Order: sequence, then structure tokens, then C-alpha cells
Amino acid sequence: MQKSKKNLPVYRGRPRNTNLNKEITKVLWQLLENKSLAELTINEIALKAKTTRPAIYRRWSSIEEICIDAFLAEVEQKVPTPTSNHPPDALREYILSLIKFLSGQVGKVIAEILGRAQVNQELMGKFHDGFLKPRRNHARQIIRRGQKSNHFRSDIDFDLLIDLYAGPIYFRAFAQHAPLNDKFAQELADTVLVAIKKEKSK
Repeated sequence: MQKSKKNLPVYRGRPRNTNLNKEITKVLWQLLENKSLAELTINEIALKAKTTRPAIYRRWSSIEEICIDAFLAEVEQKVPTPTSNHPPDALREYILSLIKFLSGQVGKVIAEILGRAQVNQELMGKFHDGFLKPRRNHARQIIRRGQKSNHFRSDIDFDLLIDLYAGPIYFRAFAQHAPLNDKFAQELADTVLVAIKKEKSK
């Protein structure tokens, strides 16, 4: 026990396990391989993560919030900054990595999360702040570089251009009417790059 400058006691509790957050989000993805988000319980997560319900609730108020944080941790690893300095190649790389990330399990889980977020503004806000805004800002940087280097048309609004490729991706991920496969990814990237390519002056 230490004393403050006002001679008031300062109690220090047990240090928080900094690895527990990662373990809980990891466990969430493992459990979601065999069941839907609606079927999961905090008890299951706590048991598999070898922790307690109170420990989880000190960090998150719901399974949906755990899922959002797990999703954000995944996207940082699997939708990296494009390695190419050539704007058309960088935008293609970015589109392909986003499609690959949202295909399969991740797309299904996020579709369920966003369904619930329609009536939960706090949850929707976390998704916007943690995923949509950073991703769109990142895309704007690529597009801006492409416009400055005369690769992309300068008369297209940034948000419209982003929606041009993002709309079909999210629609397929959430509606699941058609696959998010390599063929679709390449065709979408080709279509977008042709549409925004700046024509050479004659």
C-alpha cells in the first residue's frame, strides 16, 4: 500500500491480464466455426477461454461487442496496406484482399452483427468507427495518389468511387446471393479500374 501526497491510501488491485482480450476474441472465432452468433453464450466463451463471466463483462457488455473487436483485430492482419506504390495496382490489391477477408465465415458473422446493429446505434457506431471509416480513409489515400499521378479520373467523387467497388462486395457478403470468389474479385477490380482510368490526352 502506498500513500498519496494527501496521505490517502492508494490500493492496487491484481494487474489485468493483457493477453486475455486476445484469448477471448480468438475463442470467439473458434466457437463460431460450428455455430451461429445467436447460439453463443458468455458462459461458453468464458469456459473455453479459461476465464470467468465477470472478467468478460469487465471488458465487453455483450457478445456482439466481443465479435466487433474480434473482427477488427482480424481485419488489421488480413486486409493489410497494399505493398505497391503504383496506384492502380495498390487499389486492385486492396479490393482483392477485402473480398478474400469477407468471404466465408467472416462475412456471415458480420452480416449477423449488422442485422442486430440496425436497432443498436452503439453497436453500429463501433462498426463505423472501427472498420468503415478507417477502411474508407485508407482507400481515399490510394485514390488521391492515383488522381495526383494522373492514373485516375479527377472528376469522380471519392465516396462514389469507393462505393463503386465496396457496394458489390458487401452486397454479396451479406445477401449471399453469389460467391465472393477469385473470379468475381478480378472482374470487379478490372471493371472499377477501367471506369476510373484517366484517358490520355490526344
